[in-house]
Amino acid sequence: MHLLPLSVRDFITPLVPTGSLDASLSYQLQEDAAQQGTRLHGKIQKRLAREHAELRSETHLQWSFERPGFTCLVRGRLDVLLPGSMQPILEEIKTTYQAPGLLRSLEADPFHPFAQQARMYAWILMQRGEPAPSCRLRIVSLLDEAETLVEVPFDPEAFSSWVEAQVDGLHQAHLRALARAAERRETGDALRFPFPAPRPGQVHLMDEVREGLEAEQRLLLQAPTGLGKTAAVLYPALEKALAEDLRVFYLTPRNSQHAVAEAFLRRLQEEGHPLRFVTLRAKERVCPQEEVHCTPEACPRALNYYDRLRESGALAHLQALGCADVEAIREEADRHLLCPFELSLDAARHADVIIGDYNYALAPSATLVRFFGSPEAEARNLLLLDEAHNLPNRAADWFSPALELDELEELKRKRKGLGRAASTQIGRCLRLVAVHAGTHRVLEVDTEAFLEEETRIRRLLAKTAAEGKELPPSHPLVRLLRLWSDFCGVLRERGEAHLLSWIPQGSGCLKLTCLDASAYLAERFKPLAGVLLFSATLKPFDYYQRLSGLPEKGTRELEVSSPFSAAHRKVLVVPQISTLYRQRERSVPRIAQFLARVLPLKPGNYLVFFPSYAFLEQTLAQVELPGFELRAQPRRARPQELEELLQSLRGERNQVVFAVLGGSLAEGIDLPGEALIGCVVVGPPIPPFDLERQHLKTYFDRHYGQGEAYAYIYPAMAKAIQAAGRVIRGPEDRGLLAFLDGRFLEPAYACCFPGEWFRDPREAVSASILAEVQAFWRGGTQAE
Repeated sequence: MHLLPLSVRDFITPLVPTGSLDASLSYQLQEDAAQQGTRLHGKIQKRLAREHAELRSETHLQWSFERPGFTCLVRGRLDVLLPGSMQPILEEIKTTYQAPGLLRSLEADPFHPFAQQARMYAWILMQRGEPAPSCRLRIVSLLDEAETLVEVPFDPEAFSSWVEAQVDGLHQAHLRALARAAERRETGDALRFPFPAPRPGQVHLMDEVREGLEAEQRLLLQAPTGLGKTAAVLYPALEKALAEDLRVFYLTPRNSQHAVAEAFLRRLQEEGHPLRFVTLRAKERVCPQEEVHCTPEACPRALNYYDRLRESGALAHLQALGCADVEAIREEADRHLLCPFELSLDAARHADVIIGDYNYALAPSATLVRFFGSPEAEARNLLLLDEAHNLPNRAADWFSPALELDELEELKRKRKGLGRAASTQIGRCLRLVAVHAGTHRVLEVDTEAFLEEETRIRRLLAKTAAEGKELPPSHPLVRLLRLWSDFCGVLRERGEAHLLSWIPQGSGCLKLTCLDASAYLAERFKPLAGVLLFSATLKPFDYYQRLSGLPEKGTRELEVSSPFSAAHRKVLVVPQISTLYRQRERSVPRIAQFLARVLPLKPGNYLVFFPSYAFLEQTLAQVELPGFELRAQPRRARPQELEELLQSLRGERNQVVFAVLGGSLAEGIDLPGEALIGCVVVGPPIPPFDLERQHLKTYFDRHYGQGEAYAYIYPAMAKAIQAAGRVIRGPEDRGLLAFLDGRFLEPAYACCFPGEWFRDPREAVSASILAEVQAFWRGGTQAE
């Protein structure tokens, strides 16, 4: 027997959406009204209770419906049941910023969700043997608290027919889901790894992942590039998902990493396995409009979207295709004039694997409600997080908003034509931030003052929308609401893991810095069917386990060695060169000399990584490498500039590219074979010793006893080892990895290196660098 628990609100939602997409501000304000009106809601109930002694409020109601093998349990809380002269009066209280618009909608649509909600509560009361009530809505404006009563006609017999049809529709959807689950189990039973000869280590890794998922453990996996770890984690995850009717999310911090997962899934499809995957891309990246404004008035693709989607057959086509990547979604959306982003989400409902960014599953402002909106939905999700060393910082960024004076000043300059009230509001917000300007320091603010301005902005926008004025996302007031609400959302809930400071760079900003988002991640991970974090850089494990919110007990940690011959890799640690900031000027000639003497021993392409652009430029000015073309990663490089650099490495030889650690060239790029034969890491990129980082160190000292390592050393080493991972991408590749700085020998730094490189980093220190490198390129081993 399958139990489907639904709220009354969810039960009365149409089974097949119709009409247009509408992400207008008016719609968003209407959605916000329920939360904003909680106080007002309670106030009205108390007043009505004083007026009617026999009033019932917040009454829990539920009713279950039975079909073969299927039970639907509908639950909710009735706002108010008033005694009446002829019959009781059932009343639902709805607070709104847009009272006139809501009243028009109720008049135009007899099956409006609010009206259906009231009827559903009345119907349940009747099933319990209580007299049939009359129904009405009390519409309350959040702007002036004005109340309007709207009668809701209730025909018990007609509504019973509607209810039964709704239950039948839910039952049919359940039967379709059962058939799909059976179809997926058949696919899983026939699933075979698509490569006849797995790479060394792949089978072991798949067994470990399979065992961990079956034991419901969280997995933390470090595996080098070239092992085929994407295939090795996706395959056992797919086995489990197909067998248990789960959904796999393959999530990365960069879009460029999606292609590897797509290629593996296509390979499975080519082997005859009818799998479906969908790749999601940010709405701003796929929207063909000049401005993302998802309303039927502003976008022809939003107008009657659901009706045209149903008529187009686009979803059936994408399901048959199986490979719904970004290009396939775009072509189908263009063919039928549909919104590509919304089409990708609708297609994802039927996918075995969803590929996308971390945000879609974890970010509070971007989580896909249709897949994570209930405990039942969350329990069907299995998350695979690639390049997971990025997760702690990415999660902290979600809770680190800032109010920048530059941005507020820009909004003020664009106030022309907005009216006096809007201009005054922007000025108020600007002054509230500017009053905190000063030195770089930790400070406190009057939280209520910021929250009051948020309420004022919402009220002003609601009034503006009610007047029928256009409010696109670029409108200064809309932008102000987004900035202010992001800040207030964190300010309202901040605790020990948040730091509020004034940062004077530029014109200055008020910044909330999240020091540790692990508690949030732990809650998000808890209900999921499975969680696997993997990367080439996840050591030390306890650091990533703690900051990623994984439980100490119940987390499996695994480091897998490279499948390639150690003789193909030459690792050098050069402690004679110091990259400490106070010694850089003296070290630059020595770095230039190292490059001039070592790189010519084997002509080819090299990447040389620095902790900063300033250090890079200072060194580049002193490097002479006859026969090599020297190039540098530009500051604030455009994507096409970076792509041109990568193409030069892939197509030409004797290129030496100077780049920054942690930048776009340091991870997530593939340069196999002769495209890259060596990487020089010039010192660990220790983060700046600024106010926020020092407080981070204090926080980590207090909670984990390792402030220096957690705040400075481990983040720096992740960037250094990621950069080195650009070299040796296949079994025939050979490469030189050089780390210039004595700090790499210290235990806190050395524990981050892959265990297969050496037992002790002093093994990589050479008394005769040139002779050893020459021997390596001639085909000798590290021991030689």
